[in-house]
Amino acid sequence: MLNHLTTLLANLSPALVLDRGARVLLILFGGWLLLNLGGRIIRRAFAVARVEPGKRETLVTLVSSLVRYLVYAVAALLLIKVFVPDFDLAPILAGAGVLGLAVGFGAQSLIKDVVTGFFINFEDQLHVGDYVQLNDGVTGTVEEVGLRMTTIREWGGQKYYIANSEIRTVRNYNRRELRAIVAATFPFEEDPRRVHELLDEVCAVIRERHADGLLRDENGEFVEPPQVYGVTDISRDERGGEFTIIAKTTPEAYWAVQRAIREEIWVRARERGIALAYPRRVLEDRCIKPSGRRQNEDG
Repeated sequence: MLNHLTTLLANLSPALVLDRGARVLLILFGGWLLLNLGGRIIRRAFAVARVEPGKRETLVTLVSSLVRYLVYAVAALLLIKVFVPDFDLAPILAGAGVLGLAVGFGAQSLIKDVVTGFFINFEDQLHVGDYVQLNDGVTGTVEEVGLRMTTIREWGGQKYYIANSEIRTVRNYNRRELRAIVAATFPFEEDPRRVHELLDEVCAVIRERHADGLLRDENGEFVEPPQVYGVTDISRDERGGEFTIIAKTTPEAYWAVQRAIREEIWVRARERGIALAYPRRVLEDRCIKPSGRRQNEDG
């Protein structure tokens, strides 16, 4: 390769610079044009297909990613060919040296990412626009499912790039139904019957104000309307009894319904004079008289 560069520099001339420069610009412009036209063609092709919007966007990003990698690879090879017309890449790519070993490891990782990404899409684990939690850690909205990576945008705006092969568990909040589960703890001094009445009122308010976010069946009836599930714990931190409210919601209303239930419990409890449990510390005043203790021991 060094000989090729030496020969190229020795034969350098204004005409050669213009010729090679024009070829480079032509290749770059052709790559840019292919990426733009390819993106439009792919999007229009999937627009006429009968596919769910989320899955359609996922397939668009996946195919676009594949086209982008192919265009980059072809453009890189053409650029090398411009400057080194007689240069053969095969010996380097097939070599047994350090470069060949690095390429081999890189190919293994790439193949693993691609295969994992294929099964993620084939099994409908997530789509673009879904709100998910990956590996019990990163939580946010799926922005792109690429050939090698999946990008997640957290609620705070941070964007995460995760290799497809690194995705082990997917918790998807955008499937047909979700169950809102809200727990509230009340001190042992409160009457459980009064608490139950309070929570029944909360459920009635949520049914009325958030009816559009509650899941319904084919007949328009609530699948699982807001209801008091009952006492789910009476020993948590020794603070009191825990009551739980449940309701099945649509994916887009899941968080809103949970927030509304919590707020309504707080407001109604204050209006009725019912206390919510909180950590308490009991101090005992024990007076010990060392002198008297010694006197008793001596006696």
